[in-house]
Amino acid sequence: MNMNEELIRPSSLPKLACCRCYVSQSGTSEAAERGTRLDAIIREQWLNPSPVEGLSQDDDEAVTWAFNALKLLSCDMQVETREEELRAVVPVDGIKAGTMDALCVAGGWLADFKTGQVRDYAAQMAAYALACMDSYFADEWTSHLLFIDQQLTVSHRWTRAEAEELVLGIVNKPQVPTPFENCSWCGAFETCEAVRAATTEVTPALPKLTADAKGKGQLPPSMEGMLTDHAAAHEFLSKLAIVNDWADMLKSKLRDQLAPKDGQEAPASKYFTRVVVSGSKKVNPLSLAKYGMELGYDRMLKICAQIPLSKVKEVWKEVFGDKPVPEDIIVTSGGSVQLKLKPLKKSLSTTNEN
Repeated sequence: MNMNEELIRPSSLPKLACCRCYVSQSGTSEAAERGTRLDAIIREQWLNPSPVEGLSQDDDEAVTWAFNALKLLSCDMQVETREEELRAVVPVDGIKAGTMDALCVAGGWLADFKTGQVRDYAAQMAAYALACMDSYFADEWTSHLLFIDQQLTVSHRWTRAEAEELVLGIVNKPQVPTPFENCSWCGAFETCEAVRAATTEVTPALPKLTADAKGKGQLPPSMEGMLTDHAAAHEFLSKLAIVNDWADMLKSKLRDQLAPKDGQEAPASKYFTRVVVSGSKKVNPLSLAKYGMELGYDRMLKICAQIPLSKVKEVWKEVFGDKPVPEDIIVTSGGSVQLKLKPLKKSLSTTNEN
């Protein structure tokens, strides 16, 4: 591995398996913060079982299910949930040490709590399993993924060869941008060439959906074949998801832009109304020149805006040469106060060390 490359976190491996160029975004989302909070509560509950105050009904149900699932898996064996004892040092170059959520050495298994939807975290579990096999001189190790919102346990028994093949395959994968369903989570989403190419490929294939076509449930010819070619359908839907992610981002920024100026939030509606605002009608001053005699030049010039002195000097010089512009026609307006940095004199900027 290149010494300048940043180490890969085990939790990033599932996304890197889809796109080796995936970059984690800075900061944490509300969903991620919830997951971290509930993880800590479950691990603390295992050490010191006691009622938890202030949890919503959904969070309370998730924590209770996770505790009972962990107890069922333990079979009365010791399960470690202290964060400081759960460091997983992965024996693969380029992988950063991670932190498991629970570990049962006697049972030969580890557990990780996941909130939200059921997703593929196999690569992360393979890395943790390798760390455990290396630490406890084992040839096999089991991982349990506890999806606490879905109340589902996904278990897998890893051999060393299987886990190494999966993790090394991701580490050594060519760094080619590849669109996938979670592109919007990537820190490079807005600048990724593969994302832009995917949106370009999808949008021409989407003609306007007429009421007649919608009523008949009729697909355009360019999409009809996807009903029998599921691989093409999956590819199309993956690219379409990227287009929708861009649309969601645009909607969010438009809502911020159109929010009331008095500090109130913009309406929660996800729809926008197209309003045509007529432009203000104006007259080019040059067009009035032919009516100068009738309107009178004094009347005409009063309705014109003041002209910058630099512009007057340009036309003045064409007619009067080096003759200066008369001071009596120059006015000063629109002054402002500005701050500028003033350098200290050398004698004052020297630090007094006495």
